[in-house]
Amino acid sequence: MKEVIELDILKTSAVKTAYPSLQERVVEWVSITEAPVENFVRKNEMVLTTGIGYAQEPERFHEFVEDVIQSGASGLGVATGRYIMDIDQPCMDLAEKHRFPIVCLPWEVRFADVTQSITTKIMDVKKGYIEELQTIGQELLSIVLGGGTLSQLTQYISDELHLPTYITDANGELMGASTLIIKDQSSWITLMKEQADILAQPIPGGHDHPLLTKVQSGSTSLGAFLRLPISQAKQTAQGYVYMILDHNPTSVPDTFFIVLEHIGTAAAFWFLRENAVLEAQAKVKNHFVWELAKDLFRSEEEMQTRAKTLGYHLDLPYVAIVGYPDVTHSFFGNTSQEAWSVSLEHYVEKEVNHVAKSIHHQAMSTFQNNQLIIFLEVTEDAERETVHSFLDLMNRRFINLFPSMNMDWGIGDGGGMLSTFSQSYEQAFQALQIGKRRNDRSRRVFYSDTRVDRVLQALGDDAELYDVVLEVIKPLYQYDLKRNMDLIGTFTTYHRNQSKISQTARVLHLHRQSLLYRLRKIESLTQLSLANPDDVFLLELSIRIWRMQKKI
Repeated sequence: MKEVIELDILKTSAVKTAYPSLQERVVEWVSITEAPVENFVRKNEMVLTTGIGYAQEPERFHEFVEDVIQSGASGLGVATGRYIMDIDQPCMDLAEKHRFPIVCLPWEVRFADVTQSITTKIMDVKKGYIEELQTIGQELLSIVLGGGTLSQLTQYISDELHLPTYITDANGELMGASTLIIKDQSSWITLMKEQADILAQPIPGGHDHPLLTKVQSGSTSLGAFLRLPISQAKQTAQGYVYMILDHNPTSVPDTFFIVLEHIGTAAAFWFLRENAVLEAQAKVKNHFVWELAKDLFRSEEEMQTRAKTLGYHLDLPYVAIVGYPDVTHSFFGNTSQEAWSVSLEHYVEKEVNHVAKSIHHQAMSTFQNNQLIIFLEVTEDAERETVHSFLDLMNRRFINLFPSMNMDWGIGDGGGMLSTFSQSYEQAFQALQIGKRRNDRSRRVFYSDTRVDRVLQALGDDAELYDVVLEVIKPLYQYDLKRNMDLIGTFTTYHRNQSKISQTARVLHLHRQSLLYRLRKIESLTQLSLANPDDVFLLELSIRIWRMQKKI
């Protein structure tokens, strides 16, 4: 309003009320209005009136002024000298009460000239705003294209608007911040990480900018803030822009939202660039770790050179760990297993590095053929303790992300020599397969604990010997399928309880006579005597080999 009053066309006018509020009032348009006001006047509009019809009824003019104030207009210009000679005291008191400017114009001043001058001024100002906002948008993109940081983006905006500005990732971790100091800055950062999702609400009414469908605001004991999600296309938010306000969110100028849109666009481009770089690096690292596991390098020198380029230190002692997600088909829902694997692959490297760092060890990882392959740095005197600590943390973080998923782990032997990377991987892979076949409840099998299993597996690979195994197992297996009696499990429990009838019956929750019936049925089906040590040995060996092979 102050700039409007200073126009040449209004130099002969007089401000009758609320002069100090001129600087606060924003004029977005100008109109000529007579009674009734109704909904013909919009917010931030400069209203001009001749007061026609009010000369003999000042009380109606008082109602007209009150309606204009309630409409949210910026101010009222009254042509005096014909219908309204002057503004009476009750009207001026009402206007002063609402800090509402009333301006008296000489009758000789044409409204057409006034509206033209005000409209020209508004357009000039808007043009300046547009040019300034375009400059801001171009500068922000230049910062990103020039390899700038998110802190540089926030600092530029902070310098323009004189407000503290922050950018976080989707989890609320601070990614960039302006240097403008605010009270309780550390508390603000904690709030953005822990409470922003709860506090952030849609912007209250009063703004017409389309960006308001995305912008949120919040009021706290520390003050108020605006929050804009940083996203690409229809993807979920990759982060957030925060602007700390020094006033109520409902009085934020529309230009703030345009600036927020510019920094949101620039930040989205930064995340896109950063993700592309990280994905490229991840692919190179994944490929290197896979080559390490499969021993695909032409020379040790090539392996060491590439490892150094990627920031890996191969001279440390490592142990191979292979993990496999144990999930059902329903776990994937509407997502294909292939798409889920890609998503998990991006998540895995970050989690492996985070967990390894938390226990102060190095780690290299890749996700291949639905298997997670990790080379974890260990200490020779505490190899198992290190592996257990690492896997405990990994399982905990996996459960937080995928509550219904379990991970089976196989762990190879450590060593630290370059030639043992592929050997340790093969051991870990074999331990994983053995653990899955024997349904190990711990879901964590060390290769060094599988000596008996490996002997049994080697025996099972002999075709002639396996024929003997099938000759013993097949009648029991087929009877179990028909009668659902679990004779194989009954014998295993009986043998583990040192052939004690009463103790075995208690473990199996069977009546003594029922257990005896099953044992006689085992003898009749296999033609082996449970009183003969050699027959018991053959039956035990056959069951264990069959469980490793699971072939009938």
